Amino acid sequence: QVFKQLFYMINAVALNNLLRKDVCSWSTGMQLRFNISQLEEWLRGKNLQQSGAAQTLEPLIQAAQLLQLKKKTSEDAEAICSLCTSLTTQQVGSRAEIYT
Repeated sequence: QVFKQLFYMINAVALNNLLRKDVCSWSTGMQLRFNISQLEEWLRGKNLQQSGAAQTLEPLIQAAQLLQLKKKTSEDAEAICSLCTSLTTQQVGSRAEIYT
């Protein structure tokens, strides 16, 4: 439970920081995804994958993927809609408009 709450806080702080347009970039998405994978690996190494902590990072994973997506066509918009099931419309909009 402690790790689940800790990962929830990591997720919340990171998502709040992504509302700033100056940090929304493809490279930020790549760095986020790498850091998240390190957290997931740590959970596996500590045999905590069943704790639910990794699932709390799903919105952050989707935000990282969103930052890495091309955002030019209607097909891109459809991909964003299908990918971002754990993000609110406001969270998606603040990241998607960066490249339009």
